[in-house]
Amino acid sequence: MATLPRIKLQHRLPVLPGVCYCYSSTPSVTSFSSVNSVSGFSKKCEGGFKASRRLVVGLGAAFWAQFMNMAGNVGANSFIASARQKGAVEQILKNVDWPEQFPFKEEDFQRLDESPDSMFYGIPRFVTHIDDPAIAALTKYYSEVFPPSNTPGVSILDMCSSWVSHFPRGYKQDRIVGMGMNEEELKKNSVLTDYVVQDLNLNPKLPFEDNSFDVITNVVSVDYLTKPLEVFKGNVPDS
Repeated sequence: MATLPRIKLQHRLPVLPGVCYCYSSTPSVTSFSSVNSVSGFSKKCEGGFKASRRLVVGLGAAFWAQFMNMAGNVGANSFIASARQKGAVEQILKNVDWPEQFPFKEEDFQRLDESPDSMFYGIPRFVTHIDDPAIAALTKYYSEVFPPSNTPGVSILDMCSSWVSHFPRGYKQDRIVGMGMNEEELKKNSVLTDYVVQDLNLNPKLPFEDNSFDVITNVVSVDYLTKPLEVFKGNVPDS
């Protein structure tokens, strides 16, 4: 049988004191003090060695110092990028050139599944639809723009609500109404003082008098509306 030629792969691995990169199923750590190249110490890894506590601690300290230095640079760059992004977003909302006519047609809101939404939302789903960083950012925004907690006479409507509204922890007002599709979910929402079950895709008219609310929220839900113009024009002054 012919002998196949051996191919030596050059791996660009970082050379750290005390770490042995062994190409086996069991990684090994050896206690030699310094290594000049991967190929030079790979032979010493054959058979494997038990890790030395002193080595691990020493390696950990060296690695941690390098990591913290790198993390500091990354953190600073991330902060600068975040500040720039925030400024750019704020500029986008200034002097917006809105189209004179609504750019979408009725058929644009047709769905592949046109069965009643009540069938899908009949089963309670106690899940969140955005990740934790997005929730934290939303809650922080609410804390900056909402009226202070327990402000006399303030009423809030949370449209397309569910079992959680992502309001600041402990936030309260005399009247916070949730409008959603599932009663069990709305009952679990501790921030609400009242709730209404209504399918806005069937009936986009809100069952409230004019000027009933000081704040109306609608988060990660507007894309579910098939009649968004009717919903917002009929419920927002001067819309």
